[in-house]
Amino acid sequence: MTLITTSDALGKLCEEIDQCGRFAIDLEFIPERTYRPVLCLVQVATDRGVHLIDPLVQQDLMPLWHRFHDERIRTVIHAASQDLDLIYDQFQTLPGNIFDTQVASGFAGLGYQIGYGRLVAQLLNVSLSKTESFTDWLTRPLTEAQLSYAADDVRHLLPLYDAISARLNSMGRFEWADEECKRYCAPEHFEDEDKDAYLKVKGASVLDRRGLAVLKYVFNWRDQTAQRLNKPPRTILSDSLLVEVSRKPPAKVEDLNRIRGMRPDQIKGFGQGIVRAAQEGRSTPDGELPSWPASRGPSKRDVLIGDMLFAVLKVIAYEEDLATELLSTRDDLQQLIKMHRENKLGGERSTPLIKGWRYELAGKRLIGLLEGNDLTISVGSMDSSPIEMKFNAKSR
Repeated sequence: MTLITTSDALGKLCEEIDQCGRFAIDLEFIPERTYRPVLCLVQVATDRGVHLIDPLVQQDLMPLWHRFHDERIRTVIHAASQDLDLIYDQFQTLPGNIFDTQVASGFAGLGYQIGYGRLVAQLLNVSLSKTESFTDWLTRPLTEAQLSYAADDVRHLLPLYDAISARLNSMGRFEWADEECKRYCAPEHFEDEDKDAYLKVKGASVLDRRGLAVLKYVFNWRDQTAQRLNKPPRTILSDSLLVEVSRKPPAKVEDLNRIRGMRPDQIKGFGQGIVRAAQEGRSTPDGELPSWPASRGPSKRDVLIGDMLFAVLKVIAYEEDLATELLSTRDDLQQLIKMHRENKLGGERSTPLIKGWRYELAGKRLIGLLEGNDLTISVGSMDSSPIEMKFNAKSR
């Protein structure tokens, strides 16, 4: 294990990655103290060894991210989502050729969203320490225990990749897992700005349309202030205070003293900004006032149809030794029902169930049921599937 704190050492690691053609990566970061997570440590493993990069000292990590983005180099990671969000947000870098061992495990019959430690124990018969799970990665110098724990987080990823890949190939599913992981390589996976995030504030349902307009402006002010000060938004103003300000918009800073829970330091530091945002929201023209979205939930009929399709899906997943969640979500099923009813199965707004391996395995049969094909269901024998299904061509 080597600790990298210089550009020269990072350059040598990148040469090693180029020669090996693959590497494993993990990040240690602290998300709760600042607006954006603070990257504290980058762990990398190649076929030659484990390397720990200290980003608090070696701040230029772009040579590494170039390899991360290179389609010719396989990047192995476990439970990639949060790490990839950080890399994209702070370094504007997309993965080029990624393999998530957690995602792939679901295709290999090893469980959906299985933890790294459990997977290492199950496939490699290695027990990992959990003693540093909640350590402070910002402290320097890092202890030997911290370094050892961090190294173990990547030490076993390439052997896991080999073991899971062999299992997937024997099942004929490597391409399925690879296709699923490639979804992480698309820009749209990360560019999902929620313009209506203010509507998700707890307690906002008590507000009328003008109150929502105030909430929108104060919410955006809070986010911009938190970003400028690099603090978590709720440390600037809690959600409950956002709602109270929106219910009783202050006309002047002194009015904030009448809002229960508003601290003197908040009034002193942010009072003018809060009042300004509240008044801007309050002056929104009537024709531009926001409103709650009309309920778009499925009808009772569609819920019942969705329940039936989900039950069928669970049986298919059981028979295929595949995590049901990898086939479809209940929301995807409702989208399928809606698209079928509106004759839009080939439209732009699609659902994964009508594409690729999901269509061949399940989507085709579910669409058949929506089109009126018969399905015979019975309880199986003790030595077969607990539920036996027989799909028949349309008979009416």
